[in-house]
Amino acid sequence: MGTLAPELPASSGENFASDLAGMGSFFLDPPGAARRVHSKWFWIGPLIVFSIIALVASFIIMPIAQHVMEIAPLPPNTTPEQYQRGMSIGLTIMKVSMYLAPVWAAILFAIQAAILLGSSAVMTVKTGFRQLFNLVTGCSLIQALSSIAGVVILKAKGDISTQAELHPALGLDIFLPAGSNKFLAAFLGYFSVFEIWWIVMMVLIFAAAFKVSKGKAFAVVLPLVIVSLLFRFVGAAFQR
Repeated sequence: MGTLAPELPASSGENFASDLAGMGSFFLDPPGAARRVHSKWFWIGPLIVFSIIALVASFIIMPIAQHVMEIAPLPPNTTPEQYQRGMSIGLTIMKVSMYLAPVWAAILFAIQAAILLGSSAVMTVKTGFRQLFNLVTGCSLIQALSSIAGVVILKAKGDISTQAELHPALGLDIFLPAGSNKFLAAFLGYFSVFEIWWIVMMVLIFAAAFKVSKGKAFAVVLPLVIVSLLFRFVGAAFQR
C-alpha cells in the first residue's frame, strides 16, 4: 500500500505526563500538536478527557430528555402503554450508551483514523494508523467543547419542551426560520464555530505532522468531513 510510515522516535524526555500537557496544543498550536501525533501513547489522555465530558454531558441532558418525552404528544396509532414502554426502552439505551462512552468514542475515532488512512493512500501520503488515531483523538477535544457549549445553552434556556430544543443551534442554522427544510438545517448546522475550528486544526496539524502542503492535507481530511455530513443527513431523515 505504501501508506504505513515508520514510527518516529519520541523526543527526549517525552512521557505520558508531557503528552497530557501537550493536549492543549491541539487547540491553537499545530507544530506542537504535530509532535504529539507521533507519540506512541498520546491518544490515551484525549480519549479519557473526551469520554468524561461526554459522560457528564449525557448525565446532565438525560433528565431534560426524559421530561421532553413525558410531555410530548402521543405519536399516531400509539397507545399510552406502548409509548410508555418505548420511552422506558429509549431511556435504558441512553443510560447504557452513556456508560459506554469510552467504547463508543474509541470505535468512532478508529473509524475516523481508518478513513484518513484510506484517503492518505489515495493522496500518496505516508501515514500510520496510530499516528492518525492520535490526530483524531487530539482534535476531538475541540468537538468536546461543542458538547459543553450545548449543555450550557440547554441549562440557560430553562424549560425545554420539544425534541428540537434538545439540539441547540450552534452553526449557521441559527439564522434559519422555524420550519425550514430539515436537510438544509442539518447542512448549515454542521458548520459551527467548533466544526470549522476542528477542520482547520485537522488540516494544519496533518500538514505539519506529515510534511505535506495544506492543500494536500485538506484533500485527505475532506472525505472525513463528507462522511460526517452524510451522517447528519441520515439523522435529519429520521426527524419528525
